[in-house]
Amino acid sequence: MRAVVVEDEILIREGLCKLMQKMFPEIIIEGVAGNGQEGLQYIETYQPDLVITDIKMPVMDGLSMLGKVQESGLFPKVIVLTAYSEFEYAKQAVKLGVCDYIIKPVVVQEFVQTIRIIQNLYEQEQKRTPETMGSLEHIVSGLLYGVSSLDDKVEEFLEKKYQIAEGTPLIELLIYMGDCFGTGREKKRQEMCRILEQKDVWYCLVDMEYDRTILALIYGYSSRQEIDRWYQNQILFQRRDERERHVSYGMLEVMGVRGIREGYQTLLPYMDWNIVLGDDVLISYPKIADVQTEVCIYPVDLENQMKAAICTGEQERIREITERFHGFFLNGKMYSPKEIKESYVRFQWAILNIAKEVGCIDYQQVDQKNLLDHIMGAKTEEELQRSFDGLFGHMSVLGKGAETMSLAVKKTQSMIHEFYADGITLNEIADRLNLTQEYLGSQFHKEVGENFSTYIRNYRLLKAKELLIGTQLKQYEIAEKVGYADAKYFARVFKECVGMSPAEYRKSNR
Repeated sequence: MRAVVVEDEILIREGLCKLMQKMFPEIIIEGVAGNGQEGLQYIETYQPDLVITDIKMPVMDGLSMLGKVQESGLFPKVIVLTAYSEFEYAKQAVKLGVCDYIIKPVVVQEFVQTIRIIQNLYEQEQKRTPETMGSLEHIVSGLLYGVSSLDDKVEEFLEKKYQIAEGTPLIELLIYMGDCFGTGREKKRQEMCRILEQKDVWYCLVDMEYDRTILALIYGYSSRQEIDRWYQNQILFQRRDERERHVSYGMLEVMGVRGIREGYQTLLPYMDWNIVLGDDVLISYPKIADVQTEVCIYPVDLENQMKAAICTGEQERIREITERFHGFFLNGKMYSPKEIKESYVRFQWAILNIAKEVGCIDYQQVDQKNLLDHIMGAKTEEELQRSFDGLFGHMSVLGKGAETMSLAVKKTQSMIHEFYADGITLNEIADRLNLTQEYLGSQFHKEVGENFSTYIRNYRLLKAKELLIGTQLKQYEIAEKVGYADAKYFARVFKECVGMSPAEYRKSNR
């Protein structure tokens, strides 16, 4: 593969190039550029297989550059570098040939993994390129993947063998299969062949592995409306197997083979309307573009309830609030899929942050990019709901290491949790357990990992956080409830340990 790197920050640009040379010596870097205009010149000159580009750059931004690259008839694989604030721009770039995005600051492991995915995709596409013109599926596949282009000879071949001329109407029927694409596509292809053969139309099927979608290209029909009605009767109005809940369907019409790639890239983003309309509706373009939506009001009250439930460790309550959050968007109102996804991102990031605050999540194990990608890439309601699984899988409201604790330390923790507001001391607990203060303190530190005074202070602050988030109590009232007689001293300790005042903490978590 040959690559061009376009990034205005010189340290990032040089760092990416060095990393690629070290990890992927087989990839030749043909050129590096500091803005979109220079990048466009390199891309047009070298016609690379891969372009790595930033979005915001001087002279010409990354999206403008990619648009001009596409206009010039070049379709390299593209990786976009983006900040969280620019995420929506990255998703909009799908029509400009973007294969993946990497969120800044760049993490080496994620960058290497993304390059490997692109390499595998490139190798698959190279295998798909026929040495001769071959079947219609090969030709359409090459056009969709951007590894072949139309010329007079190919157009003549298509018209002669398949009766597809420049203005021939073609229907693109997309079958999105999500995570079941790998195991279920052969069965779905057989089903599609059986259904389409009943209608007596010509067609070909193309697997789009990267998008987990099957494209059925249909031609030789009388009218688009007829195909639309017929297909809905055949598929969508018949009772489908429970396992098909993950499947969604979309349709649009293009004129001639030249419109296939653009048509596919236009329709694919609209497939997430399945989240709103359900899996019994055919996503029909351009009708779907005219749907009037209502403003989606984010359920702040559910977020606050979830934060309080996480703080108190109520597992059943957490599950119940999660179900209510899912149901919030199924109230018969027409919300934009984009706004629903953004609500899911906001809600899960709130969960992630509060779980980190109270120490009930393995934060380092959470792949935030993958979580964000899963939500924003979802095209069915089921996929959105499953996005919680990965997050909750890293959470535990029970704490760790309890099974290895001695009975004395367990009882010490229990008494701290019960009497923390009364100012209980290590000496008082040791007396109740008939142990010396020195022995209990040493054992507690050994098994818990922190000394008694630090533990009880952190526990008081944890309870204070719960009250700041889940109640309207005043600061001095919270100080008293968690064992601080002096509200000013409480505020000073809270700020030293948390990094912000109690009032600032309450505001930031609401």
